[in-house]
Amino acid sequence: MDLVLIKIDSPEWNYMWDWLVKHPINEGLPVPGIADNEGEQWQYMGSLKHGTRILHQFRHRNHPVTGTRQEIALAASAELTEEQIHRTDKL
Repeated sequence: MDLVLIKIDSPEWNYMWDWLVKHPINEGLPVPGIADNEGEQWQYMGSLKHGTRILHQFRHRNHPVTGTRQEIALAASAELTEEQIHRTDKL
């Protein structure tokens, strides 16, 4: 398994944050991609690579809708390329 970090402002970076903004848990929030609650906000935790599959992971330590810690993940897009990966480390 590898830890993969996606380049900021790459097409994949925009894809995953756009997905997060549209996630149902953030519906109705004024700034859903941040979901600020007492200073806590969504954080990109990195992406895990198993073989050819990559999962992007996000967490929020105090989501304003649930009042609890939230962790969500999404599969990388089919358009993800090596050029959009900032760094890869073995775990």
